[in-house]
Amino acid sequence: MTEHTSDIEDDLPPRSVARRRLVFAAVVVLVLLVLVVTPPLLNVNRLRHRIATSMSESLGRPVHLDSVTLHLLPMPGFTLNNLVVSEDPAFGSEPVIRANQVEARLRFSSLWRRQVEFSTIRFIESDGNHPSLNIVRNAQGRWNLEDILMQAAHANTAPTAQRKAGSLPRFPYIEATSARVNIKLGEEKMPFSLTDTDFALWLSSPQQWSVRLQGTPARTDTNASDTGEMRLEGTLERAARFADVPLNLTASWAHAQMGEASLLIAGHDAGWRGTMEMGATLTGRLGAANLTTDVHLTDLRRADFVPAKQLDVSAHCTAQAEVVTITAMQATCTLPTSGPQPIVLTSPLIDLQRPDEAAGSLEINAVPLSWALDWAKLFSQRISPELQPDGRIDGHIQRVAGRSSASLLGNLRATLLPAAPSNSSARTIAPPAPTVFNGQVALPTVSARGNPSASLQLQPTVLRLGTASQVTLSGDADPAGYVLHLSGNASLAQVKTLAGFLPPLGDGLEEALPGKAAPETSRDLSVSCSRSWGGVQRCVSTAADVPLKKKRSGKRR
Repeated sequence: MTEHTSDIEDDLPPRSVARRRLVFAAVVVLVLLVLVVTPPLLNVNRLRHRIATSMSESLGRPVHLDSVTLHLLPMPGFTLNNLVVSEDPAFGSEPVIRANQVEARLRFSSLWRRQVEFSTIRFIESDGNHPSLNIVRNAQGRWNLEDILMQAAHANTAPTAQRKAGSLPRFPYIEATSARVNIKLGEEKMPFSLTDTDFALWLSSPQQWSVRLQGTPARTDTNASDTGEMRLEGTLERAARFADVPLNLTASWAHAQMGEASLLIAGHDAGWRGTMEMGATLTGRLGAANLTTDVHLTDLRRADFVPAKQLDVSAHCTAQAEVVTITAMQATCTLPTSGPQPIVLTSPLIDLQRPDEAAGSLEINAVPLSWALDWAKLFSQRISPELQPDGRIDGHIQRVAGRSSASLLGNLRATLLPAAPSNSSARTIAPPAPTVFNGQVALPTVSARGNPSASLQLQPTVLRLGTASQVTLSGDADPAGYVLHLSGNASLAQVKTLAGFLPPLGDGLEEALPGKAAPETSRDLSVSCSRSWGGVQRCVSTAADVPLKKKRSGKRR
């Protein structure tokens, strides 16, 4: 029967037990001292050229190291100092990867087989210097990561998590912390980057890599902050060509404030407030993938004031994407409304480097006027809360783009039914009748470089204000300001009711009308109102005050 060690020690004299324990403790201390003291005494710099050559063959790029040191605790491995992976001259002179410090941990079991396998390669921040990765697409449309990915695809390696060593070396777990990711398209280095980025790459199966990334979006030419967090995770598989690489990626952009998000995307604050959440999936191949995107905006409003009701907006988009050429084809976005059908935006082709040059169309079907009015209230506090429109908007807007020009043409028809007037001066107006908008909007843009020209034109639009009154509205706008023209037959009270929907119509209008007729008196109107952006609207009338009864007799003044 086997005796336990404790039983044996009980049979030994106390002095022998103490001596044995002391010897064991001394051996442990000696081993620890060897592990701590030995690495600095060993000169492993002679391995520097060997390690750099091995990494260069794996990446297909020249690799340079300043020095290599050995560490045995907590796991045996090397520390690589000032690692630089040079760029192919076809993509520029900046390094693909730069890191002041890299930790490469050895698989201890591989040493017994006289092989060197790294379990983990970790790029870390050192002395305030962050690891950096430059992603470049040159003028010929090639990505600098193509050759690196193809080089890795042809290397025979075993999965990272394979427990037992085999004939093939296991792919290491590659990670980076607090890194920076920069993007360069053509000759232009984009201002966009990801900062404080954590990155991980490993071979999850013999034919498939898994990737995970998390970082903060930034823009170098602005002071954007509170831009949220971007995440990317999924898989890439081996393929003979870069465009044929199968992929399954999921990305998200969360907790982004609208003002800061617009500052990040456009370079200036667009004046919107709220929170944006965005998610996207990309499946298929790099050269032909299915893209699905969902955008959610909560508590949306303009920055100028806080409206009585803020909006929550969602949009769902699908497209066929070519990651290699950065284009999206057959793109469709739907924006749900409070009506039975969503607003639908489509485009046959979008170059994501120049999205403002894309052609497209906007379909508006049975959009409730109440929903449109909620949007209008985000732009103006002067829209009367008493207005209760009953009707819908139907329309089609087409944008046709060419090499150097683009135009927007569309027809809009709407029927508005305002609530009964509540003030005493307006109660004498005829019972509310449908107000019909029926006109054409034209937005020509002439640009050789994607810069829009300064012309927005509202073609004459008929507005029926009552059973016997109607006016025609037209106008022009440019970066300096706008001009509105109002003509027809209506009373001042009716025009003010209309101004409840379109507040600029009421500014300075009463002062511009000739005569001092009662607000309910119908008159011929011919008014032009102009305003410089940020200035005061001024109106000028060219028509005389004509009561309705005199107009019926055919007399004019």
